[in-house]
Formats: sequence, structure tokens, C-alpha cells
Amino acid sequence: MLQVLVLSPVPAAAAPARISPGAFKQVYTFLFKKAAKSGTTALIKKRRGSRNGDQLGSAAADNAGYVVLYNVSIGATATATQQNNVSGVVDVLNDFVWTTQCPAAPLSVPCGSQTCRSVTNTTDACGGGNTSVNASCGYVYMYGQGINTTGFLANETVGVGSIAGRALLGCSAANSTVPLDGESAGIGFNRGPLSLVSQLGISRFSYFLATDEPGSSDSESVVLLGDAAVPQTKSSRSMPMLRSTVFPNFYYVKLTSIQIDGVALSGIPAGAFDLAADGSSGGVVISTLSPVTLLQAAAYDAVRQALVRKVKSEPVNGSALAGGAFDLCYNAQSVAALTFPKIKLVFGGGDAPAIELTTVHYFYKDNVTGLQCLTMLPTPAGVPFGSVLGSMVQAGTNMIYDVGGETLTLEEGTAAPAPSQLSLMAIASVLFAWVLLF
Repeated sequence: MLQVLVLSPVPAAAAPARISPGAFKQVYTFLFKKAAKSGTTALIKKRRGSRNGDQLGSAAADNAGYVVLYNVSIGATATATQQNNVSGVVDVLNDFVWTTQCPAAPLSVPCGSQTCRSVTNTTDACGGGNTSVNASCGYVYMYGQGINTTGFLANETVGVGSIAGRALLGCSAANSTVPLDGESAGIGFNRGPLSLVSQLGISRFSYFLATDEPGSSDSESVVLLGDAAVPQTKSSRSMPMLRSTVFPNFYYVKLTSIQIDGVALSGIPAGAFDLAADGSSGGVVISTLSPVTLLQAAAYDAVRQALVRKVKSEPVNGSALAGGAFDLCYNAQSVAALTFPKIKLVFGGGDAPAIELTTVHYFYKDNVTGLQCLTMLPTPAGVPFGSVLGSMVQAGTNMIYDVGGETLTLEEGTAAPAPSQLSLMAIASVLFAWVLLF
């Protein structure tokens, strides 16, 4: 979980101090990245009925993806030599913007400045051994154990299409260890003060992650900013986003029940998905970095038991995949022709929207080990969230965030991003090279 921006000065020979966050998650990394594909037709089309095979075991995903924002300009726009265009992974759970491709002469923030002291939350951001208040304001931004970006802060002009403004960002060193599969930036999109959303005054954004097509090496998805982030069909439903007083920057939603083949699971205790009254625990947050969904322990047990009853095959040992990180696995060949149940996530408030999941949303098929595993896991002890909705369960749904109005609109659809344009973001498909980061 990335909650704390840990900073220190970066004089010539001094290494920045590191402070581990209070909680972080286990990290899993698989294989390598595939190329993204940008579509050229209408953004979202209403899905008409179910395609044959959606519920078969053979429809399990063999890719996962993350959202990448392209054509982000960093640096003054007066001359091309002072400006870099970068692409970066969109992260709705965190608020820091960083890149490994800052301009050649970035406008670094001095460690003696009020800005550096404010962000580091210290009166001595330059450190006792550093006599120059003009040294760069260094940072270490922790995503988890051994996973961080480190470098110095800069105050640069950042632009995406017609949206532009001054923003604090990190100029990341080459030794940063964030496993974003070669992308040159991480772009925080939560409600925190250092996110791109907050610094550029973006009131609305949306993303549509295309579901993985069996046998396909490409992915087509899109995200839009500002006034373009609106429903594209008449099949959208909205709900209020919730806020925690302890973690006010995250996007919480009210999940009320989980259905298996149209029947609500009775084994989930009342209030299992509720945010604690003091905001310190529980609740359901949204992530775009992790394809995997974490469920409150009792809810996970109920889902797992229901799947074991529904899938007419014996589970197998999954230790050959990701060091045994997955809990429920099958032999992929044995279940290829079997029918898997539909799972529905039902939300409360507003229009009471729901997300319907088929095999591609919650099972991953690994062609090397021959295993097919459930991409839902129980939330580890000590995590301040009750559940986390990962990117795989969001695939096929246009996720429209009205940050100012604090509402989230869900719109079921299929295929087809708009033509490439400055306000366009697209998804980089990963051959399940995913990271469980919070």
C-alpha cells in the first residue's frame, strides 16, 4: 500500500533515508509484457447478449492488463528540447506522479524550500549534514517491501491534451524497483494532493479495460479525461463513492452482496463489506495496479466453496504457479469444456449497479504449468481495507469517475477505443506480468 511519501535530500554522495510503510503486500510477478493495440472505432458499444463460450473453462484469461496514459508532456512547452513525452501506468489507489524520463534540465525543488519541507513533513528536509539549502529535495516512495521509486522532486509543466498545469513530480533514478514492465512513469489518480487528478484539477476521468480474448495477443482499451469521460450508451448506472476519514484519498464503493448464478451467497456475514465507523478498516476500494481481487476472509471462503461445488472437477495443487500464491487451481485441460458459474458483484446506493463476471474475469490460465487458478484471494491480515477490486473484475465495464460529484458510474460494453488523440489513454496488455501493489 502506498500511503506515505518518504523524502530526503539528495546531495552528491548521500543516500536517501528509507522508511518502510506500516503495511505492504506480497508481490507476485509473472512473465513479460505484450504490446498494446490502439483501436480506431467507436469508444463503447452496448453488449448484446452473451457470447457463446463465455462461461466455459477455456474462456479463462491468459493475459492481464494495466492502464497506460500516453502522450503526457513534461517540461516547458516553449521549445521541444525542454519537453519530454512519456507514457505511464495509471494508478487509482495512489497519488504520486513520477517518471524516469524527466527533461534534461528539470526544475528541481530545493531541499531548503517550504515546498520540500511541507511534502516531507519535516523542518530539516536538507538533513543535518547538508549545508546547501539548494540541494535537490530527494524522495523514496514506497509501494511495498523492496518496491519503490527514488529520486528528486521537480516542479514542471505537465500536460495531457488540452489539460495542463504546473505539478510536483518525482524524477526517478534508474535504480527504482517498481515492476511496471518497462513503462517510464507511474501516475497517481486518487484524491490525494499530489495526484495528477488533484494537481491538474481533473474533475472526471474514465477507463474501459477490454476483456482478454482467448488466443489474442492484443488488448484494446481506452481512458478519457474531463468532459469526454461520460457514458457512451444508455446502459449505465451510478452510485456514490464513499470516503474514509482515515484514508480519505481512496475510492471506496459499497458492495452489498455477491451472487453465484443469480443466488446471493448466504455464507457472507452481514456487514462484511462495510467501512468501519471510524474509517480505519474494512470497506471496498478500487485498484488498477492489481489484476487480483482481494475479498474479506469470510466472503472469500463463501465464494471459494460455491465455486468448488459448481465446477465439476477436482481442484489440484497450484504450487507450481507463482510459488503457490493462488489458493484454488484446476488442471486447465480438464476444465476447458466445463461450465463455470457467473458471479455478480452487487453494489448499493444510487441506481444499485452491478458487475457480472464470467470465467475471463476471475480465472487465469497459465500455459506453461497447465494450471487454471482463481484470481481472487482472501485479504491478508493487517491490511486496512476489507476488500480490493482488481482490474480483472473491472474488464468489460466502463468505469466513470466523477471526482467532484463523488460518484462512480458503471457502464457495461464491448470493444473499441476511439482514434488516438491527445486525451486518449490506452491499456498495455501484460502476459500476466502483474503486481499485487496497494
